[in-house]
Amino acid sequence: MNFLAMNVKEIRRKNLRLLIDKLIANGRFQKQEEFAEQVEIDKSYLSQMLMDPSQKGSRNVSEAKARQIENKLSLETGYLDRFDESTPLKNTQISNGILIPSNDLNSDSEEYVIVPVFDLKAACGSGYTNQDELLKSGLVFKQSFLRKHGVSLDFGKSSIIYSDGDSMFPSINHNDVVLIDHNIQTLDNVSSGKIYVFVANRELRIKRLFKNVNGSLRIVSDNSDKTTYPDEIIQANELDMIHICGRVIWRAGDLS
Repeated sequence: MNFLAMNVKEIRRKNLRLLIDKLIANGRFQKQEEFAEQVEIDKSYLSQMLMDPSQKGSRNVSEAKARQIENKLSLETGYLDRFDESTPLKNTQISNGILIPSNDLNSDSEEYVIVPVFDLKAACGSGYTNQDELLKSGLVFKQSFLRKHGVSLDFGKSSIIYSDGDSMFPSINHNDVVLIDHNIQTLDNVSSGKIYVFVANRELRIKRLFKNVNGSLRIVSDNSDKTTYPDEIIQANELDMIHICGRVIWRAGDLS
């Protein structure tokens, strides 16, 4: 699982591919090399920007290159930073790396940030295996709220998922939405006693984590029923089975 796979550079890459295909299909260009010449980017460099990020030699579509392409093709600034019309975030735009409501929706758009909501669950129980990561919608927060909690405003640095189970009650209830700060991605940066989202054995989980002096990790449920939800100990030599996705900053849900 990788929340950070969704970022502005990946959006630009997909949009660039779609743009090239569209302009070739309508006859403006006969081949990709002609597009490269028009936007004044070396054809090899352009090919590298279109490569899957996991491929060796791939390049990101930087802010400078995106604006250069838009300028050379007389496109609106930010054209390559938009979500496809078929996505739940179609009425948004990325401005200075921040996902905000489209200007035509809200005159005060710059005061707000949209955090992507994924249609997946993290277990507040024994573990919930997710087959897919699906973008469901976006939840709007004031920029001041995220700043207050130390969460980066940049797109891809936070997300929202759902909880599943009762092991973290009363801190987190079943089916609550939880806001995750992805600034923390390693065990070294984990603060004992805080709640984190992590993957273990391909299961996405939400638990309170404690570092032990012997290097092991204690995974704790807040539920007082320790017969059903006992503490778990991960020994120091087994910590590579844990992948930290981020820290839980905020939650919301139905009243009991």
